[in-house]
Amino acid sequence: MVSEEIRIIAEQYDIDLSKIKGSGPNGEVTLEDLEEYIKEHFFPKVKEERKVFGIRKVIAERLSKSYREAVHVTLNMEVEMDSLIKMRKELAEKLGIKPSYTVLMLKCIAKAIRDFIEINATMEEGKITIYENININVAVDSPIGLITPVIRDVDRKSLEELLQDYADIVERAKSGRLKEKDFVGGTFTVTNLGMLGVDSFTPIINPPQIAILGLNRIAQKPLVKDGDIRIANV
Repeated sequence: MVSEEIRIIAEQYDIDLSKIKGSGPNGEVTLEDLEEYIKEHFFPKVKEERKVFGIRKVIAERLSKSYREAVHVTLNMEVEMDSLIKMRKELAEKLGIKPSYTVLMLKCIAKAIRDFIEINATMEEGKITIYENININVAVDSPIGLITPVIRDVDRKSLEELLQDYADIVERAKSGRLKEKDFVGGTFTVTNLGMLGVDSFTPIINPPQIAILGLNRIAQKPLVKDGDIRIANV
């Protein structure tokens, strides 16, 4: 004999109660028995549980709050990259190392931000603050996951300085040697998933900043220009 509640739940899962070994009086199936059966047969088995702590916990909480509270509007745009690819090749010959696309794009992005400085801002407690310094947080991989250390005054630095700064934060991120000062003072964020073959994504705004830019992969596509069709890197 089982309760009506147990019968109703069993019907929802098409469970034959006679197949469940009951732990109640005279082998009666209890609600706990049914819940355990459902958990075992209808839910995925847990392989591993990991606690989130430290900076990773802080990042997760901040981004979750941002996604819940900030209105995210995504604008997608394709840009011809042939000139940048050519410039990268020339710089590689000149510098002896091939600059990453992330660094080259940081230089371009900083120039665009300088022209549209209103986007170089944060919003807190109903107040928008626009900044003179263009300090860009860059998403990089680390042993604890994706983190966003900052490169300061990007528009005022030479390409060689940016290459050095970027290499430094990537190396220190991988070795776990970043400090609190490496995360504060950012005014805009850039994240690049192009190396993973991603064509489009919606990055989460890094609060209290008001905007973020996501970079995708470079792919060859037909391009129509002045009535002619050619294959271009986009």
